[in-house]
Amino acid sequence: METLRKPLAVILGLTALAVLLHFVLSPFYDDVVESGDVWNVLNWFMAFGVIVALVLTYLAKRDIGREDDTNTYIRGNVGFYAATVLAVLFFWNWFDNMTAGEFGQSQTRLFFWVVINTLYVILVTRVSIHLWRDSSSD
Repeated sequence: METLRKPLAVILGLTALAVLLHFVLSPFYDDVVESGDVWNVLNWFMAFGVIVALVLTYLAKRDIGREDDTNTYIRGNVGFYAATVLAVLFFWNWFDNMTAGEFGQSQTRLFFWVVINTLYVILVTRVSIHLWRDSSSD
C-alpha cells in the first residue's frame, strides 16, 4: 500500500480537478462538446474515487483509538460518514441515470448531481491530500 499512495493521490486529485472544472465550466463549451457524454466518462472515474474514498476513510476511522483526541475522532467520523453519504447518493443517482431511458432524469434527480459533484470534489480532494502527505512522511 505504501508504494500506491502517491500515484493514488495523484489519480484522485486529477479526477477531483476534472469533475470541478467540467462542473463549473461546462456551460461555456456545451455547444461544442455534449456535456452528458463527458459526464458518462467521468462517472466511471468518480465511481472509482468514491469507492477508494469510502475504503480509506473507513480505515482511518477504524484506526482511531480511545486515547486519540476529540478533533481526531470527529475528523475521522465526519470523513467516513461523508464518504458513505456520497457513495449512496452517487450510486443511486448514477444507476438511475444509466437506466433513465430516452427522457433522461427528472429535475429532482438532476439536482442531486449538484450535491454529489460538490461533495465529491471536497471529499476526494481531502483524501488525496491526506494520501500525499502520508506518503511524504514515510
